[in-house]
Amino acid sequence: MNIFEEGSPFQRFLNRTADLLILNLVALLMCLPVITIGASLTAMHYVLLKMVRGEEGYIVKSYFRSFKRNFVQATALWLIFLVVWSLMGSNLYMIIRGSGRYPIWLPSSMLVGALLLIMIMIYTFAMLSRFDAGVFHTLINAVMLTFGEMPRSLEMLVITIVPPAAFFFSSILLPVLVLFGLSVPGYACAMIYDPIFRKIEKQIAEEEADLPEE
Repeated sequence: MNIFEEGSPFQRFLNRTADLLILNLVALLMCLPVITIGASLTAMHYVLLKMVRGEEGYIVKSYFRSFKRNFVQATALWLIFLVVWSLMGSNLYMIIRGSGRYPIWLPSSMLVGALLLIMIMIYTFAMLSRFDAGVFHTLINAVMLTFGEMPRSLEMLVITIVPPAAFFFSSILLPVLVLFGLSVPGYACAMIYDPIFRKIEKQIAEEEADLPEE
């Protein structure tokens, strides 16, 4: 088989790489205003889950459809996370300026808290892209999934922090981070949380089937 033949594994790989590149650039661009980061991540997860399930259509069109639909809730959730990150950052600054006046376990606990927050954020925006549960319930469900699916949560955490960590140690990787730093880790995460979401969707379908007809 010719590797450049339409439908060949290599051709599919090139098409998927191009889709991830386009999605990454669009998502990164829409993150620049900062206030839109939540909506951008939600829309990215919406497209990525469709990719994993083989349901993707027009990447940019699907992205902005989700961006507009979930903008209000995604922004509200992002502002909550932003406040928490700001509080953690200010506390860390005081610890660094404190010159040893704080107990050693405090920065360690803040690190654990930051890692948990990253895992919760992954579930939050991914769930918002798929389920209509409202801000409060989406956040609560994300916390429950983080702890209830801890092995998968840890896998997604590692996948998510590897790109920025790699850039921290080698700035030469910046072009790769700009081109694929959001979409590729997100795609890997979508492959991990997809089975979880399928179970939830099945439960919702069964509950709706049990409801009495009006």
